Amino acid sequence: MLYTGALLAEIHTFVEAYLVPLQLALAMLGMGAVLSPADFTGIARDPRGLVLGLLLQVVVVPLIALGFTRFFGMSKGWAVGLLLVSAVPGGAFSNLLTFLGRGNTPLSISMTVTATLGCIATVPLVLRLTAESYMPPDFVFPAQRIVIEIFAYLLVPLALGMVIYRNLPKLAPRLSRWAIRGSLLLIILITISALGSGRIKVLEYGATPPLLILLFGVAIATLVPLACRAARRYDDDTVAIGIEVTVRNVAVALLMVRFFFPGTAANGHVLYTCLFYAGVSGFFAVPLVLLHRFGRSPVWFLPPRRRIQ
Repeated sequence: MLYTGALLAEIHTFVEAYLVPLQLALAMLGMGAVLSPADFTGIARDPRGLVLGLLLQVVVVPLIALGFTRFFGMSKGWAVGLLLVSAVPGGAFSNLLTFLGRGNTPLSISMTVTATLGCIATVPLVLRLTAESYMPPDFVFPAQRIVIEIFAYLLVPLALGMVIYRNLPKLAPRLSRWAIRGSLLLIILITISALGSGRIKVLEYGATPPLLILLFGVAIATLVPLACRAARRYDDDTVAIGIEVTVRNVAVALLMVRFFFPGTAANGHVLYTCLFYAGVSGFFAVPLVLLHRFGRSPVWFLPPRRRIQ
């Protein structure tokens, strides 16, 4: 039994070291393989939706997470886990959900690319501003290493995908499909590995942590569409922004989990938060997808606000 547990732990260590970066690289390669400069033309002409989405994603969501940590008195591991989730950008899965919900897919892709490019600076900055009080006095944020890993696993695959799209247009769609499928498969394997290693069990820490993470997701999925409507965005923009802000690229967070409280129970709390949110975040976007796809307002109690063609 002890041997089996040790083996599972070794397997999970391998998964964290190699499969997490591979999953992230595949997602960015797949997204890049369907992107061209023309996708951003309309967004460049009217960047208000992009600016609003990035403001909500980079500023408002971390503030909501910080409010959760203070209001509920979360201990350091849980607090850092939630703040880490709030700091990372949206992921490629949000683009697919936006497409299925008939939202503004170019806006969704633009937010993903822009936030991903900017996360080299924004993730360390957000964590320094929100999570520093939870760190020990001698903690040094590994900014340089994180920048290198984000560059290697996000920006390089994204650029490679765009080069393939431009030079091999017939190959690019097929490459994109398989890269995204591979990325989703690896997310499943990473989650199974975490569950099998014993490092994450849904009720291992009681019902409170998963309930708070669920409440955080519901708060984002509810407040962001309201903010978009208050800013007078059309429903297709609201769907894109709401999904993008809710469905975070937790693979970026998993690159950093090992740096926080290594070898302690608090590290397990950070990992649990990241993996649990990754597992449930897609469900928070389902109401936005279904409401808009079937002609309803993403803010269900308000009339639709459709773009005039």
